[in-house]
Amino acid sequence: MVSEVADLGKTVETVSVLCMWPVVLLRARAAVRCTRQRGIWLAVATAAAATTLNLPPVTRLVEHITGPTHLTALAMNLCGVLSAAAVLDFTTTATGARHRPQLHAAVGLVLVTLVVLDLTAPHHVRHTSLGAGPATPSMAYWLVIIGTHLSANLFCARVCLRYSGCGSNRALRTSLRLFGLGTACAGVFWSAYLADLLLGPVWVPPILPYLMGLHGLLRAAALAVPAAVLLRAAVAELLTFHRLWPLWRDLVDAVPAVTLAERRPWILELLRPQGPRHFAVYRTIVEIRDAILVLRDYVQPERPVTDPAALARLLRDARRNKLDGQRPRTPDVNVAEAGGEDIAAETAYLVQVARAYRALPAPSLSR
Repeated sequence: MVSEVADLGKTVETVSVLCMWPVVLLRARAAVRCTRQRGIWLAVATAAAATTLNLPPVTRLVEHITGPTHLTALAMNLCGVLSAAAVLDFTTTATGARHRPQLHAAVGLVLVTLVVLDLTAPHHVRHTSLGAGPATPSMAYWLVIIGTHLSANLFCARVCLRYSGCGSNRALRTSLRLFGLGTACAGVFWSAYLADLLLGPVWVPPILPYLMGLHGLLRAAALAVPAAVLLRAAVAELLTFHRLWPLWRDLVDAVPAVTLAERRPWILELLRPQGPRHFAVYRTIVEIRDAILVLRDYVQPERPVTDPAALARLLRDARRNKLDGQRPRTPDVNVAEAGGEDIAAETAYLVQVARAYRALPAPSLSR
């Protein structure tokens, strides 16, 4: 039963690694460009490296290539310390603390200490601390690692969970909350590790992979939040573009002079826009509005038009009148005044107009 629980824990840990690496690679470019994202990216990247080296298949592969050596375990633990350092660096940067030089010096001292303790220890092939038998390479080695991780995780979890309730940026709050929870799981992991090192309870080793796996999943989710926000915005823009397209197509068919670029099929415009993708909706709105300014001279409404359905009917009639060759007239009522006060409200309003336009009887849309 214990072995089955341990095997399932390793599966959870493997899944967390498979989730961390794609997110790390996806966010690498943004981390290079934005210093604010660099710390959290480094924390997840180094944690992914350390967790990957701890997976049994990877450990066996490395040993097959290099032979049995304690250097693999040393590299894994050094990556773990670098992850803790990245966590502290991210936290101090986010809180505006001015102790980064001291932090970097302390991390360097810890790394050197671990290397010295490992290389000067009696001959050993692997690093062990769980279960029966003495800790290798030494008790001091493991106490330095555990102390470093516990200090970093406690401080980071407290700061992240505290600031996750502040500010108006929902994505940032969510990312901080997920990162703080992941860091808290890492803190519980190292607390359990310390308990096993000092007391040796039999229940500790089977739960450790679950804690490390949950820590990886939560941190990967925290790093993925900005990408998820961008993806959601991109999908929303594509949907808006799709909804506005029939209205835009019919209006620029009647008033081709308002187009800012060459007219192309919908699918081509969607896949390869003529300019920055995030300007596609904005350009469509501008051209629809310019077309409305022209077509308003081809209808004579009796009162101001604000209802989207009424404006859709007027645009249908104005388009037909212009295509039938009628001469423009100065209308008594301005049909171009309806809309929103900003780009978001204007977009929402024109989407309603486009929806009402598509709902009009098909024969009425013919030339």
